Amino acid sequence: MADQGENTDRALVEAAQAGDSRALRALLDRFSRPLYAAVLLPRVGNPADAEDLLHETLRRAVEQLHTFRWTGAGVFPWLRQIAVHLVIDHVRRNQRRQRLEDRLEVEPSGVVPLHRADAEEEMIERQERSVAVKAMESALETLNPRYRRAVELRFVEERPREACAEALGVTVGNFDVILHRAVAALRKSYGVR
Repeated sequence: MADQGENTDRALVEAAQAGDSRALRALLDRFSRPLYAAVLLPRVGNPADAEDLLHETLRRAVEQLHTFRWTGAGVFPWLRQIAVHLVIDHVRRNQRRQRLEDRLEVEPSGVVPLHRADAEEEMIERQERSVAVKAMESALETLNPRYRRAVELRFVEERPREACAEALGVTVGNFDVILHRAVAALRKSYGVR
């Protein structure tokens, strides 16, 4: 029975690599649920994030399918490895974002208030937000323009990685590298380790 499944997987891979879109769809359908349930959701815990990572895993698998070589281990370990790398990137991004948010929350507490004690709460929030924005803008000014644009696209405009890469005229992988370096430079500017 295991041999039959292995033969089916191998036939699907070979057909998909030859350009058969039905075989590609069948291959992705066959492994989507196990990737989501056994690899992604347990590691990220959030169904929406797991779904996003599943789509990205499948997209990368389609892009890289021509590099897959049958070794007898099957397709799932190869797909799992793609998914695990994406989970690691996702966790790192979330940790960096959380540290940056924590840093922005600390900044207003060190600033002399610009308001009276009886000022309305909305005005206070506006002032604190303004201080945080100025601190962020100041840190962004220290970045080279390409890094600054990468941060603005991804975190300020909250665009998907694909749209950010397209706006910069690079591949998604290259965008990830640019963003990683940009965030590292931004953290250094803020003095966050």
